Formats: sequence, C-alpha cells, structure tokens
Amino acid sequence: MRRREKGRTRRGRARQPVPRSASRLEPPPAPRPRDPGRTPGRTPGRASGRRPPTRPRPGPRARPRGPRLPADRVGVGAIILSAVVGLSLLGIVERTLLDGRPIGTTESAASGKGARDAKKHGTAAPGTPQRPRQRPGASGAPAAPARPDTRALTAQVRKATLAQRGAAARQAYGAAPSRPPVVVASRTSDDGTWVFGTTAIPVPASSDADPETAFFAARWTGREWRVGLSGGGAFGTLLGAMPPNVMSAAEARALRRYGALTAEQAAAEVNGTRGGAALMLPWKAGTAWTMLTADPGSAQRPLSALAFAGGDGRVQASGAGRLYRFCGTGSGPALLMIVHADGVATTYDRVTSATRLREGSVVGRGDALGRTGTAGACGGAPAARAEVRFDVRRGAGPVPLDGAVIGGWTFSERAKPLLGYAERGVLQVLPGGLLANLGAVPAADAPPSSPSSPLPGDEPGGGAGPDGDPSPSATQNRSPSGANTQQ
Repeated sequence: MRRREKGRTRRGRARQPVPRSASRLEPPPAPRPRDPGRTPGRTPGRASGRRPPTRPRPGPRARPRGPRLPADRVGVGAIILSAVVGLSLLGIVERTLLDGRPIGTTESAASGKGARDAKKHGTAAPGTPQRPRQRPGASGAPAAPARPDTRALTAQVRKATLAQRGAAARQAYGAAPSRPPVVVASRTSDDGTWVFGTTAIPVPASSDADPETAFFAARWTGREWRVGLSGGGAFGTLLGAMPPNVMSAAEARALRRYGALTAEQAAAEVNGTRGGAALMLPWKAGTAWTMLTADPGSAQRPLSALAFAGGDGRVQASGAGRLYRFCGTGSGPALLMIVHADGVATTYDRVTSATRLREGSVVGRGDALGRTGTAGACGGAPAARAEVRFDVRRGAGPVPLDGAVIGGWTFSERAKPLLGYAERGVLQVLPGGLLANLGAVPAADAPPSSPSSPLPGDEPGGGAGPDGDPSPSATQNRSPSGANTQQ
C-alpha cells in the first residue's frame, strides 16, 4: 500500500502545469505538505473507500477587468451608425413616393449616381430632369405647394370692388354701403387657378339707385391671387391669358372690349353716330309700355336708368350678345346683363322667373329673359308695381342716356327737376306716358301712330292711370316753335 501511495503522489506531481510566467531555470514548486490527519485520496469528514474524482485541467488564467478602452465602444458606435443609415434610407423612400417615382429608380448615396456638395444639397445625376426645390415641412419632408384659397379670393375681390367702385356707390346710393359686395365665381378651371365671375355692391334698403356692378378675372400665382376688375387694365390682360376651357377666345374679346370702352366711344355707340348695336326697348316690338324714371329727389345726374312697366310683363333682350347674371344664381329676383358686340351692355333688374341659360350664353334680339318684378336682385327699395329697370353700361360704369337712340326713340334729360323723356320727331313722351317699342330702328322725324291708344298685342292696364290710360301731360305734341301742347 505504501508503494501504491508513493506512485500516486509522483503521478500527481508530474501532472501539475508549470506557470507561464515562471522561468524554465527556476526549480519546480515544492510539494504541498501533507496533512498528517488526512487520509490520502479521501474527502475530509467522509470515511469512504471511493476513489476521489480527477481534478479538471486548469484553463487559461482569468485576467482582472481593467478600465474601458476605445475598442470596447465599437458596439455602441455600430448601433448608432445603423440607426442613421436606416433613417436616411427611410427619408429617401419617402421622398421618392412624394415625387411620384418608382422606388427602384431612386438615387441613393451607395449607388454613386448622385453626389452631394459641401452644403449637403442634392445634386442630380447627368440627364436627370431638375425639380423645383420645395421648402421642407415640420416633419422634414418637402412641403406641398399651397393650393388656391377661395376665401382669400373673395376677400380680395371685395376689397378691389370697394376701392374702385365704392366712391361711385356712395354717391349713387346717398349713403355708405351697409353690406359687403356680393361675389359670385361663375367659372373655375379644373386646377382652381383661374376664376371668372361677377361682383356687385348691394344697394341700401332706403335707396332707389341701381347697383354698382363689375366683372372680375383672377389667377392664382402659387402664393397669392392676381385680380382684375372690368374697367381696369389688369382685367383685359388676365382675359387674354385665360385658358380656353374656362373662356373661349370670342367671349374674351367681347368682355375685353366691354372693359376697355371709353365714355366717348360708348356715347357714340348708343347715339347712333358709329352705327351702334341697334338696340330696341326691352319688351315685345309693336307694343306700348309705360315709361318711368327714378324719383327726382333721389336721382343723380347724368340720368342713366329708366324703368318700364305694363304690357304682358315679359322682358326681352334689347339686342344680341352674351348673357350674364349678378347677385346670385338662385330663383329670386335677377339682375341680368347682355354684353353686345360693340362693347356696350344693357342691364335688366327686378326680373323674376329669369332664364336659366349658362353664363356667357349667346342670346338674340327679342329672346325672353323673364318677367317684371318689384324687388331688386342686389337690394334697394322695392318698386310700387312690377317693372323692369333698364340702363346702358360700359366696363367702368353706366352710360348716360342723354342722346341715346333706343327702340326708335331719342332719350334726353331735363335738369330742373331731373327728368328723362323720349322724343321722336315732333312727338315727346314724358314719364308716366305710353311708349311704343318700334324695334331696332333709327330715330326719324316722321311721328309714329299715336301711342295714346294701345297697339295690337298690347294688354289692358299698360298705362300709368288706374284704368290703363296715360296720365295727363304724359304724351305731348311739340310745335315747330318749341311750345308743347297737350294731346
């Protein structure tokens, strides 16, 4: 047994490795002293005859943990770099989708097709079409271009209307307008960048005047609206550039002529010195209606509007032209305007059951427009009886009726008091008298048949009196010396 124990001891000593740090010249370490009270090969405290387990071979010696070196932070940097690259790729995909291009054609930094300058602005590859640079939004994506704002357009048209027509409206109304202008967009392009419509300053309820009206044309520039009103230079410029799907070239020419017509040109058109539009009175030719004028106390010079009542109440177009509507498109009273080929326009207010033709439609002389009414489409005091308010206008405002030839009659005005009347040869018709519509004929010296008796087709009740007869002194026969004798 002693020999066997000595052999085991020698084999255990031979298996102990020599430390790496020890020099080869150093002697092996001294054997561990044996515990005299311990039996070799047995676990202390256990009296067993089993063989003790073999000790595992020692591995590499563990080193103590020292301070963190730069090499230890490589993992954190890699994570940050991966996150940055991922966000960059996400931004590229988002921009590609916003531009409407396929994702496969997006230029990336890794492909080498695009480069970035020192200021980090994208530089497209050769042959790539340049896109307008957009201001980035709050999320970093490029902001979409601003869309046309209809509310801003309405506010701008109202402002321009008051600036150009506000003074004339105050003078005609006798008071400041109590409501903002009525703006109606008649036509708009598909993308909303072109608009054509009408605007009118409402008349106060205490006034009997005609409303101030105008056309407007507008174009969205990408940041703001450019607006032009009829009678101004911008109106004609915008009409000339308006797309054909919004307005035809023929209609644009007619409206440009209307907007640029001067006062002298308009007077020459209505008095017949330049041929004119050969206008007739706004009812059926060959019948007589009662001629009315505004209240002398509220009328303003020059006289530019008349009113007619009676007959069958059917209002007809005075001449051929293009039809437009102001102050709304509903079923209430209408203010209609016909722009004629020579540039002048005739208006018809207090019209009920108005025609539903599209804005800008062509109408002929004598076409039906509606029926007479009492309420004005743009406000104002109601009339005592059904009538049609009639006047002649150009782009910048009303045209004086003094000297105008309409329906075979020459209209004039008297200053004290302000009074409009019609003359044909030696015959003179004052307000309240019956006026026969002779059609589109020039004034003549030969008097027509006496309008004091209704003509064929005229209905009873067309006069100003209670029984349909003209009021006294309404129709006069002027003598060669100038003295008027009652008829």
